Parts: sequence; structure tokens; C-alpha cells
Amino acid sequence: MTFQNLKYIIEIANCHSISQAAKNLYMTQSAVSNAVKETEKEVGIRIFERTSRGVLLTYDGEDFLKYCKEIVSKTEFLATKYQSRNYLHMYFSVSAQHLPFAVRAFRKFLNTFQAPCFDVSIRETDTATVFRDVTTGKSELGICAFHDSHILMIRKSLFLHELSFTELTQMPCYVFVRKNHPLAGEEAISIEDLKNYPFVTYDSSSDPDQFTEEPLFYELLEKNVHVTDRSSKLNLIRNSDAFSIAVDLPNSNADSFFRSRENAVIAVPLKEPLEPLHVGYIFQKNREQSSLARQYLGCLNAEIQQFGIPSVP
Repeated sequence: MTFQNLKYIIEIANCHSISQAAKNLYMTQSAVSNAVKETEKEVGIRIFERTSRGVLLTYDGEDFLKYCKEIVSKTEFLATKYQSRNYLHMYFSVSAQHLPFAVRAFRKFLNTFQAPCFDVSIRETDTATVFRDVTTGKSELGICAFHDSHILMIRKSLFLHELSFTELTQMPCYVFVRKNHPLAGEEAISIEDLKNYPFVTYDSSSDPDQFTEEPLFYELLEKNVHVTDRSSKLNLIRNSDAFSIAVDLPNSNADSFFRSRENAVIAVPLKEPLEPLHVGYIFQKNREQSSLARQYLGCLNAEIQQFGIPSVP
């Protein structure tokens, strides 16, 4: 059975005629007919039957046709995807933890494109997947944030995966609450103040080598809500008395449009400052950085500077 035979069968099914299919395919009728017989013999079923209405699919033929179309479609997609890579030159992917400033930087990066076609992506995911994406080459860069307590684990992961980490800045953590939250008017909030409210945090992995971009103190609180994505986290904070602690949250103080809404999310400093997060990017040691990667990092640095935090020299 050949890929070409499958295309013949699809065309015959469309035309209900072997002779018409042969004309459409610029083949002889005998060649197309023999290809069908060859395929039928190989799979052990009868695909077509001749009737007064033309050549029609048998019951087995209808089932077989579905797989033919799937195989042909996916094969043609793969051929187009990787052949086009040779002339597009605009291919880039970055993976990031749940860090809104990394997404905002990607938006700025996307707005700088002048090429008529490109293939770029940003993958917001957990830490282990960020490392895996960069290790396998699925993404050229991985944007991460981690605490001092994670440094040994980070160094181990970097060594095992032959990756490097470049620190861009260190960022403080804030309490994020909705505009009308009972604590929203405070100049600073203590951990004790927060104990009566639900703490929304990302669902962490049981993997001992896993680490998160959030403060690891939720075991001290009695009301914990675990989510897996930023959309759920933001929705809970904007529409309840739940809170989050992080370096950044979308539609918070960084976004002037949402500051004017009743359910806006605002950032309030902690009375007991937590250790700052080391923010930077990982990349393959032996891979030369592409121009698109450098362009994205420029946008990322610009986004970080809007926080008023100096970059690491």
C-alpha cells in the first residue's frame, strides 16, 4: 500500500468513477484500477463496488476512507509545515512559568514583526515543562522565576539538562486583591491579616525537583485554593475575597484599563517582605541565540523596567 494509492481511493470516492478519477489525477484508468486492486488485496477488504449509480464505497470501504483521508491530510500537513520552514525564517518559541510580564513582552515582540508570515509561539506552563521544552528544543528560551531556597535544585537541573540560566532582575512579592477587598485600603498587609481569606495558588507538582514561581508558605494558611491557570486565579481574585501573593498578576496595577473597573485587581505590599524572586531565562548551552530570541529578550527587559526594578548587570 502506498501513499499514492490512498490518494487514488479518495479521488475515486469523490468522483464515483474510476475513469473520471484517472483524468483528474492525470493517470491512466488501468493504473488507477490496478492501484485499487492492489490495496484491496493487501488489506483484505473490498473497497468499491460498481452500481448503476457509479462506483460506490462498500461498508468496509467507507470506514477505510476515513483513515485514508486522515493519513493523507496529516502527511500533507507535515510536508507543508517543514518545507515552509526553509523560507519563512521567522520561527520562534518561548516557554514561561505563570509570569504575566513574559506574556506582555511577547505581545510587544509580536507587534514588531514586519514579515508577511511567521510561526511563533508562547507556552505558559509549569516549571518542569519549561525545562523540558528548552531541553528538547521545542522552545528556544524558558522564562523562570525562583527563590534563593531553590538555587541548588536549579543548578542541578541546569547541569543535568546542559542548560544555562541568565538572571535579569530580582522582583519583590505583593499581595493581590480585588479593589473592594476588605484589606484593599491598607498600606501594607501582614500574613496574619490574610489568614481569614482564601489563598489562591497554583497546583504544585509532587515531584521533589519541581519548584514554583510563588512563595511556598501556603501550609501556614488554613484556606487554600489550588488552580492550574492564570485565568482561573484572576477570576477568583476579582470576584471574591480570595488573594494571591506573587510578583505580578495580569490586569493589576500594570494595566490602567482594569484599574478603573469595580473588580480591578490591585497590588499591596507585604508588611513582612518575602525573599525576592530571581527572574531570568534558561537556554541551551551550545545553541547560538537567534535574532528573534534577542528581540524578545529586549522586549522582556523593557517590560521588567516598567516595574521600576533595575536589571541585574
